[in-house]
Amino acid sequence: MEQFFYPQSLAVIGASQKEGNLARNIIKNCMEFGYKGNLLGVGKKPGNVFDTPILDSIDALPEGIDLAVILTPVQSIPGIMRKLGKIGVQRIIIETGGFGEFDPSRQAVEKQILEIIRRYDQHVIGPNCLGIINMESGLCTPFAPYRRNMPTGNVSFVSQSGGMGRAFFSVLENEGIGLNKFVSMGNKLDIGEAELLQYLLNDPETRIIFMYLEDLREGREFLRVAASSDKPILVHKSNRGQMGSAIALSHTKAMATDDHVVGAALDKAGAIRINNTYELGKFLKAFSMPALRGPNIMVISRSGGHAVVTADACERQGLHLPPLPPGLVNRLQNHLRANVIRLQNPLDMGDVYDLKVFLMAVEEVLKQESIHGVVFILVYPEFVSAKDVRELIPGLIKLMEQYQKPVAATFISSFDEVKKLKQEFRLPIFSFSEEAVEALAVSYQHYLLKKIRQEPTHNFQAYFAPAAAALLKKAKKKKRNLLLHESFQVLDAYGLPITPYQLVHNPTQAVNFAHKVGLPVVLKVVSQKVLHKSKHDGVRLHLDTFAKVRKAFKEMETKMVDCELKDQEGGIVIQKMIPAAQEVILGARRDPNLGPVVAFGLGGIYTELFRDIVIRLAPLNRSQVKRMITQLKIFPLLTKTGQNQGVDLKQVEECLLKVSDLITSYEEIVELDINPLILSSYGNSIVDARIILQ
Repeated sequence: MEQFFYPQSLAVIGASQKEGNLARNIIKNCMEFGYKGNLLGVGKKPGNVFDTPILDSIDALPEGIDLAVILTPVQSIPGIMRKLGKIGVQRIIIETGGFGEFDPSRQAVEKQILEIIRRYDQHVIGPNCLGIINMESGLCTPFAPYRRNMPTGNVSFVSQSGGMGRAFFSVLENEGIGLNKFVSMGNKLDIGEAELLQYLLNDPETRIIFMYLEDLREGREFLRVAASSDKPILVHKSNRGQMGSAIALSHTKAMATDDHVVGAALDKAGAIRINNTYELGKFLKAFSMPALRGPNIMVISRSGGHAVVTADACERQGLHLPPLPPGLVNRLQNHLRANVIRLQNPLDMGDVYDLKVFLMAVEEVLKQESIHGVVFILVYPEFVSAKDVRELIPGLIKLMEQYQKPVAATFISSFDEVKKLKQEFRLPIFSFSEEAVEALAVSYQHYLLKKIRQEPTHNFQAYFAPAAAALLKKAKKKKRNLLLHESFQVLDAYGLPITPYQLVHNPTQAVNFAHKVGLPVVLKVVSQKVLHKSKHDGVRLHLDTFAKVRKAFKEMETKMVDCELKDQEGGIVIQKMIPAAQEVILGARRDPNLGPVVAFGLGGIYTELFRDIVIRLAPLNRSQVKRMITQLKIFPLLTKTGQNQGVDLKQVEECLLKVSDLITSYEEIVELDINPLILSSYGNSIVDARIILQ
């Protein structure tokens, strides 16, 4: 990958002296950005553009070309690739559009290119892309004109869309944030997001990574790479709905993936998801500071109103405002002019005019082990305090580096003044204190995610009885899914809380079971031909006499025979009737791109209506399942409130861990659905389940 970003020689294929030629812009961009390597053009006619020679054939290129950029018509590209392969060029960027994303019939050309890539051991970025910008090497391959308007920094980003990349550049410029590397991937015919992410993680010049993706085609490999990162990875994943999917398919050939699963995947990998373009500046500033390693914040403000607004924002984001340290109170007391300020957190320092006192206050706060970060708010008129502010900022930067704690600085002055500060200093500067608080909250969330994913996952295969394993093997051999009682057996073998049940074949067996467990009971139809029992009147509830049990059994069996639903391996399952309580759904499925995922949420008849559900990629550890439970809207209903006893959440955690292990360990299971799991203070009970096999 290094030769893509630091080539000693570059050939631009498709260049000419004509004004409207796009490939000549690539040459001009490289000169604008200060590329020092050997730069050559290749076109139909020899010539010269921007003091760069244009050769009339690929064969005329010297040996040892590190990188070639192709911008020629689609049908010409396989021939160009072969010629490049024969002279040993192995790193290629194809910027031409109009492949499979434009016309499915052109997939044949893509296939040709892939065959050539394999034959000559080439590596390709694109097609349908802008290629690479490297601020350090001066490489700039987009075919549109670019100006070097931003400083070199430590943020690198990968974009599936060239146009979106241009939009993100404007964010960096406006916030004064330096760029290091940019890659536009386009259709990802060869090199995709996982390989580029791996390179940037190993790149010593990159500290923060941002990715704009329209699909996650490399799925599990991307997650594996992302999860190994200590660097913050910000991801804007679009193509979330049907309308966006249709456009993305014709734009970069991106296929849609269930957005809930994508969110779960990013969470699992410890990546931070950006939901809209305008959040980018805030998130990049969040990670340009030391990480927030705890929830305790000190607010230091020159304005009482801003202090109140910031305190409200901290509460919304789950950050805490602990009391002012006693030593700091004593020191500040000596600097107050009129003694009209109440020394507390948030700290209103509107009575202090010496900015050195503000700096002293920040340092005293950062010294405190109980304080994890500072929100610093300075309201000032530019014509009075501009010089003093510029003397203050280097001190803030020094303190942040010395104590390795974030200082989210908000300067409120004229628009032009704040913009100048962002351009002049490498301190992340926020325009609003609420934005600063949100940035700190994101930093803390990322810190917690890193800690959570370092915990080991659980393995419960010891629970899995040989008889249950045999059920999977038997059903798979017959190319069918597990029946209800078989699903119960598998879950029971894993130690999950199954409601007492039995598969019965006549009314006497049903009544005997009812005698054993006590009334009331439930009857459920079991047949390979019945997927949804309720559609076939296949469930009878509240059977509270033995006579009702006999009658219901006979009616259900007659209907099964009349409707030709009865089969040899089925029958009727009888269960103990569980009193009504909170119902949740617990499930898992195997996503084709991202592998096994586990879902937990509001269950029963309200599952589809309210969609209160949390999805995470398996395997899970205990901290991850705890987060799943607490993130549900119904979580307060599950905990102790007043005199009502809460449910056994420890057992719910165990259930989630065991389902995670089950879907991870047995690839023949593609879907597992427990709905509902009934939660109550008397115990948790699974009353229905379904296991779908490959």
